[in-house]
Amino acid sequence: MKNRLYSLCIVFTGMFLLCGCNIVPKSVQYQNEEKDLVGNTEMANPRVEEIQIALTSLGYYTGTKDGRMGQKTREAIKDFQESIGVKPTGYIDEITLRQIEDTRRAREQKELEKIYSSVEVRRAFPEKSTSLVSGSKWTVRDIQAALKNAGFDPGSIDGKLGPRTQQAIKEFQRTKGLKIDGKVGLQTWEELSKYLKK
Repeated sequence: MKNRLYSLCIVFTGMFLLCGCNIVPKSVQYQNEEKDLVGNTEMANPRVEEIQIALTSLGYYTGTKDGRMGQKTREAIKDFQESIGVKPTGYIDEITLRQIEDTRRAREQKELEKIYSSVEVRRAFPEKSTSLVSGSKWTVRDIQAALKNAGFDPGSIDGKLGPRTQQAIKEFQRTKGLKIDGKVGLQTWEELSKYLKK
């Protein structure tokens, strides 16, 4: 009887495997979707770092922006997902990623408007020409002047975003613990604008 039961178990297990039943646990599905969207999360990943920076600016993440998908990052993703009304899995899916980007962009735009509306900024920038970031009120000349005042050499203050200016921006970002991309977004400008002479 015991042998017969054992044989039946083996037969049913074999049939189950041969039928090609494709039962994938939900957590594996979440992991696969996340991997498709942001790449490998087993090691430091620049896309994960971008998500950490975005979640920090939105007030959901307080950990180190190291590009690693650790427990704090997962918790921040869950909290954000709850706030937008999606299932809090702690994994990045298409809806979560899009909402993080949209919310971050909207908040940055609001902050830019608030910064420019201040009297100090209007006095510092009486005339505007080309702006480096869409919707921003600072120019490449402003950035170069601030970099020079901060002790980073952008070359000539000529209003051209050349390799020397971009290198100076990256060095500035590195010393301030910002994302090192050579672009002047809201966070970089908030730090850089402190070095503009009023």
